Amino acid sequence: MPTAHRVLLILGGTLATILSLAILFSPAAFYAGYGIEVDGMTNLLNELKAPALVILALGAIQGLGALQIRHHHLGIGAGILLYMGFGLSRLVAMMTDGPPAHALIAVTASELVIGLLFVFAYWRLKRSKAG
Repeated sequence: MPTAHRVLLILGGTLATILSLAILFSPAAFYAGYGIEVDGMTNLLNELKAPALVILALGAIQGLGALQIRHHHLGIGAGILLYMGFGLSRLVAMMTDGPPAHALIAVTASELVIGLLFVFAYWRLKRSKAG
């Protein structure tokens, strides 16, 4: 496994783990950074926390891919799914709802950059298997 792939998987898995735990256990502080007030809003909190364990699971799969070569492809796929999925969804939201706060635009850009790194890693894996 290329070192760059291992680093990407560790980075992606670590970010996903930290974000999911912050969403689950410290949502007020986490979302306040984006100008979103959630205190006392049970329905909103429920909706925002809903994807947290999926994010955690995808992060764990990325971590597993960094540690075990046989799960390398799976980890790369999890990274594509997580980061491109969120990044592209945010772009659709911007097109349909208008631009969000600057911090959320920065998050979108970060997700897309990390997602594209995973796409590039996947492309390199496929190319090395073909040749």
